[in-house]
Amino acid sequence: MSPKIAAVMIAAVAMLGLSACAASSPAEPESEATSQSSDQPGDEGQSTADACALVQESIEEATADFESAATSDPATAVEAMRSAAEKLGETATQVTNDEVAALLPSLESMFTEVGEVMDAIVQGDTTKVDDLSELGTKFRETSEAFQEVCAA
Repeated sequence: MSPKIAAVMIAAVAMLGLSACAASSPAEPESEATSQSSDQPGDEGQSTADACALVQESIEEATADFESAATSDPATAVEAMRSAAEKLGETATQVTNDEVAALLPSLESMFTEVGEVMDAIVQGDTTKVDDLSELGTKFRETSEAFQEVCAA
């Protein structure tokens, strides 16, 4: 398998896997919120469910962008990863729920790192192929943390 294809595949798995985690934990309406979803001190009125819904929306937008880019050339897929990281950064400014806000730096970093590794591979740096395994592990851990907070 060529390094370029491997980079696009790991990015696709990351995007689809994280969006699946987000989709498996739909946000509850505020009126039906569980105790975990209710407002906590310091959250400025934002429930966990509301914060998760904001993050989920960003991930879904990024996934749609990536899916359309992945069918063209790898450079567009790299740009889609960068865009995903930027969208998560923008979302972070809207998330006041402490528990969800704590996850956003890891999510943003994950997309940034995948974009950087993909870009290096697309540019011909085959030494970065080895980084894909480490990124896969990081993706799994980040996804599990997101799911733990947002699935309840």
